[in-house]
Amino acid sequence: MTNTELANAIRHGLFSERETLKEAMEYAFSVFRTLGPNEIAATTAMMVVLNTLSNEMLKDITPEESAQ
Repeated sequence: MTNTELANAIRHGLFSERETLKEAMEYAFSVFRTLGPNEIAATTAMMVVLNTLSNEMLKDITPEESAQ
């Protein structure tokens, strides 16, 4: 799956976005802080999704790109 295909597969029109990944993560963590003891579970779930997304993106990188 190319990065473009991946982006199209995970995009959901019901939800908004932020300008940068950093801003999006800061927003998510601010929401998670309202969950009290469930904050850790929500953070874990989000990080699992981000790690999986990262793995999928790395599959599309050529050996030449990974050497940079």
